[in-house]
Amino acid sequence: MKYHLIICLLFILSVKNLNGQSKSKPFEGVPGWLETQEKRLAWFQEARFGVFIHWGLYSAAGGVFKGETYRQHYAEWIQTWGKIPSKQYTENLKPKFTLENFDPKQWAKLVKKSGAKYMVLTSRHHEGFSLFNSNQPFALHNEVTGTANLSPDGRDLYREIMDAFQQEGLKTGAYYSLLDWQHPDSYEAFQLNPNPTGHVPDHELYKNYMYGQIKELANNYGRLDVLWADFSSKEHEGESWGTRRILTDLIKWQPNILINNRFWNGLENKNGDIGTPEKYVPPTGISGTNWEVNHTMNESYGYSSQDQNWKSFPQIMRLLVETVSKGGNFLLNVGPDGSGKIPDQAVNILERVGKWMSVNSESIYGTQASPFRALDWGYCTVKGDKLYLHVFDIPQGDVINVPLKNTVKSLYEMGSEEELIKTVPQEMGIGISIRPFSLENGPKVLVMEVEGSLEIEESVAQALSDGRIILSADKADIHSAHGMKISGARHDFKRPNALAGWTNTEDKVSWKVKIQQPGRYDVFIQYLPLATAGGTVVFHTGNDAMTYSFEAKEGKSFEEIKMGTIEIPQKALGEPFIPFELEATVIDGNALPEISSVSLVPNKN
Repeated sequence: MKYHLIICLLFILSVKNLNGQSKSKPFEGVPGWLETQEKRLAWFQEARFGVFIHWGLYSAAGGVFKGETYRQHYAEWIQTWGKIPSKQYTENLKPKFTLENFDPKQWAKLVKKSGAKYMVLTSRHHEGFSLFNSNQPFALHNEVTGTANLSPDGRDLYREIMDAFQQEGLKTGAYYSLLDWQHPDSYEAFQLNPNPTGHVPDHELYKNYMYGQIKELANNYGRLDVLWADFSSKEHEGESWGTRRILTDLIKWQPNILINNRFWNGLENKNGDIGTPEKYVPPTGISGTNWEVNHTMNESYGYSSQDQNWKSFPQIMRLLVETVSKGGNFLLNVGPDGSGKIPDQAVNILERVGKWMSVNSESIYGTQASPFRALDWGYCTVKGDKLYLHVFDIPQGDVINVPLKNTVKSLYEMGSEEELIKTVPQEMGIGISIRPFSLENGPKVLVMEVEGSLEIEESVAQALSDGRIILSADKADIHSAHGMKISGARHDFKRPNALAGWTNTEDKVSWKVKIQQPGRYDVFIQYLPLATAGGTVVFHTGNDAMTYSFEAKEGKSFEEIKMGTIEIPQKALGEPFIPFELEATVIDGNALPEISSVSLVPNKN
């Protein structure tokens, strides 16, 4: 009886665990998807770089409605930021959706020139208007906005754009919002619109509407390479959208199509074909699935007239290369305005990416993830027997270290295959001398081939060109049996990765550091203050140690606090590396605050 009880409890717990992970198994168990997944994903794994286009009626607002500016990050959400009824929203913005600068062929040529291999277009966003001409009764005529079709009479904007991109040889995908702020039977019905008749939403009617529109996208416009759904929640996912019927027929209509994972809740859930982290690069990638980071050039996806927080070209390149080095694809967003004009800043960025790709695309297309953990100087991608070393930061001494034990067969800079580069002797790893270059032209890419299978050396941190030694969370060896991990940035590309979930004093982290300049160093710790997290940590190397106590307080951004000063002796110069450790002696509240780095800064006093 005892064993029967244990078995029953284990069964109940396992079922509960499965239900907690997701209400839906991949593809709802519909045949055809998993069986063909490897073949369908082949082009996606080769492409590595695509362009997202957010364009709709919200583009005509540009973040401003009736003279009021809405400074929220996502201008495509302006209707909900302003709580604007759909009828008023439509009457105000349709006259401003002029198309006077709309030239889809120029859009396609620009994206092709950037080096992108595919494009995903917002066929319909949350406001409920579609760029494609839908024949669904509500789309053709309704009492809310008149029509849910956005194209002028006699035109189909979606077709014009898709035709232009396909003529350039690019793969094409359709973003399709599962939300709808105007349809009276959607899950969001009447959140923005009045309901004078007391209509009770019939979600089955809405699911039929979505099914009909997806059928139109799949059958009326030729090849469709991606259906990019958006988005689900714990309350509405999977069969809430009628996925069983959609997926059963979609694979028949478009046998080679890919779908993302947003019919289900969670950006990294492993349903569908593609994970979709948004505006952040997963610190260690996403194992066991294909994935794609979608990111913006400024803050908003849709056009915003006041959002001038444009990322620099080097920042865009770092996001692109970091994503690919971790095994993902990079989907870079463009937001044309209501006239159809792509902002000059976006054009400039795409052209500069294209110029770099014209020389270095071999290091992006068809590559696999880096075999190394975080590198001080940049990132690595791999294809066949070649390693592509993307150098962003030149360390002190102008020599980068590649943590390999292998013998180098060949080494050259991309674009200069005939000029072989000699390595520099190192106690550990392979040293490569780097001549000064401007990151405004993009990272320098070196191509390395080595003898035999890769033999990875221990990861050793180096000083930067200004002498600072940054011991980041990415480079840390985590010694934990209690769930400590690296937490990634969400929706803020400047937010550093950090050590999170430090709940037990038995856990610790360590780094190995190659010392190139002994002497006195000021030690700073960077962390995110939290009202529920505090405690005390000790940072030490050898006999030199210092302590810092975190105060539990609310903070919105990372702070950097000086812990003290240490002395690194002359004898450290002769060592392959010296170890540094960070331990916790006291943990108050739920956990220690998130810690992004410990920095050693040369003390010049």
